[in-house]
Amino acid sequence: MQVEKEIDARGMFCPTPLVYISKELRSIPVGSYLKVLSDDKGFERDIKVWCHDTGNKLVSLEKKDGYYEAVIQRGKGWHGDTLWEKAKFYAIGVKLHILEYLYRIFKPIAPKYIITFMSIPEGFRAIQFLHQRGIKDFTTLPVPNEIYEFCGLVIGFKDKDRAVEVYNLLKENRFGVEDIHIVDRKNRYPTLQTQGD
Repeated sequence: MQVEKEIDARGMFCPTPLVYISKELRSIPVGSYLKVLSDDKGFERDIKVWCHDTGNKLVSLEKKDGYYEAVIQRGKGWHGDTLWEKAKFYAIGVKLHILEYLYRIFKPIAPKYIITFMSIPEGFRAIQFLHQRGIKDFTTLPVPNEIYEFCGLVIGFKDKDRAVEVYNLLKENRFGVEDIHIVDRKNRYPTLQTQGD
């Protein structure tokens, strides 16, 4: 087992280590390994749940001298455990991909800024939180292949300031938001630098 990358997340607290893990795993090939060091007290529980929710494999998790050392193998994404979860997962995926296709055809009405999440369940949890707060001026879409080749979801906004405002709200409430990406005409998705990054 050869480790491709290593993250030292000691001194960081949930969800920050998981956000860094998510970003780094996307930069290595499927089947490759990532080593993570964390001294967050909840890391043991959090990393097990996160690996399950994202379809990555927790190869090892050891308690060392005041910190955890985890080795994660990059998987192909989560698609549900039970038949019902799989059916629901694919039904939602079809709906989101149809919407994305329509936006690619009708670009003037498409979102210009999209927020990515560290996992699909985290994205759904954030959407539920926003709806409970009465925030509904966003579009839910599948994560573009140019950002991540496996399943995922994003929320999109037409206005940059609104995207930054919602991103900061989610971050302040400890949601696992990764980045804000700008949707450009050539379907590239550069990252927008946000306050506090």
